[in-house]
Amino acid sequence: MNTNYNTVIVIGYGVITGHVLQTVYDNAGIYGYEIVYIEYESHPFNQAKKLAAKYCINYCSLTDKNVLLNFFLKSRENGKTLIISASNNYIFPSILVDCEDIDIVNFHNALLPKYPGRNAPSWVIYNSEPETGITWHYVSSDIDTGDIIVQKKIAVAPDIKAYELVSELMNLAADSFDEIFKSILEENAVRIKQTILANRTVYKSFEIPGNGVFDLRDDPAKIYRLLRATDYGKNNIFPKIKTSLNGQSIQIKRYKIVDDMNYANGELNYFIPYNEKFILLKYEIDDSDSETTILDSTKDNERI
Repeated sequence: MNTNYNTVIVIGYGVITGHVLQTVYDNAGIYGYEIVYIEYESHPFNQAKKLAAKYCINYCSLTDKNVLLNFFLKSRENGKTLIISASNNYIFPSILVDCEDIDIVNFHNALLPKYPGRNAPSWVIYNSEPETGITWHYVSSDIDTGDIIVQKKIAVAPDIKAYELVSELMNLAADSFDEIFKSILEENAVRIKQTILANRTVYKSFEIPGNGVFDLRDDPAKIYRLLRATDYGKNNIFPKIKTSLNGQSIQIKRYKIVDDMNYANGELNYFIPYNEKFILLKYEIDDSDSETTILDSTKDNERI
């Protein structure tokens, strides 16, 4: 089997990146390309980094975007390069995207053209979408607008949390990548142009569903959606959700649906009636001055 790519570079971190790197490694002997794994953002449980060490794959930690750009441009010295971006937050500049001897394929955790940008699963839950999915697409100069290679759909369960939806999407993305990788290498993958929506919104990393706050008088279903949309388990993607109780700002530590109000346990609790049950809020007093905390990433205009 033949490919025109001399180098395949994988960039990203997490479960999907590890799976992609494994697939790239498994096919290297068949197609004869060199493999490079790049870690742009460090992560304590980076499966891809462990795989790179296991298989002696060329590994680079490049956290400076200018150094990374130069690395990509230099890769052309060895011939044509394929970059696979999976769970990666580096935005590829036009000077790189426009290179004829570099192709870039990206994974997006939503059904483009809807929900481009960051934290798509959260917005899908918050907006009560009945279904979502994944997209593998070629990268163009605008964020998440490139030609689609494949999309897969799943239903959004009514009680699903953000971290649970992300897990389902990662599994879907892994299976889909295995289906399309050889066609990408052989440059005969189907390319479907996106229809860009007129009211297109690109979600930024510092944007939080509901601005991270709610009113206890809000519709309980809306409150529950907000809690689930921002729930990434042990990963602190968003600040703690806040509200006001008895004139005091509080932060939600944990929440769950319970049958009755017998869950005191010595903690600060609040119960919201919901579908003949209750949303149990376990909270703490918010000592900060602001009503909500929003991560400021506006200083870096290449980050979304």
